[in-house]
Parts: sequence; C-alpha cells; structure tokens
Amino acid sequence: MIIRLGRLTPGYFRLLQRQVSGEVRMQPQTGPVNHIAMTMATVGLGMSCYSARQMAERVHLKEASA
Repeated sequence: MIIRLGRLTPGYFRLLQRQVSGEVRMQPQTGPVNHIAMTMATVGLGMSCYSARQMAERVHLKEASA
C-alpha cells in the first residue's frame, strides 16, 4: 500500500487520527502501481548495496597496495 503524504497541517493530523481510530476508511488500492513501486524499491536497494560494496572494495585494495 502506498501512503500519500499530504501537507502537514492540523487538519491532516486529524484525518490521520480518524483513520487510525477507524472512523474513516481508505479505499484499498491494488494494481500495477504497487508492484512497480516495490520493484523500483528493490532495484534501488540492490544498486545501493552494490555501490557500497564496490566503494569498500576499492578502499580495501588501496590499503592493501599501500
């Protein structure tokens, strides 16, 4: 489920409180958007881990050759 963040106003906080208490029901959103968002998040996390590993490897190689 994708949570849309609105403007951080007192009215928005009241709406969030009403949603938590069960007074306001949100329509469940299903479809390709959720799958695309999850895929993009997974790819981004994978790229981030790969980049961090590459940088750590370069630092390790420089220390070994010095």
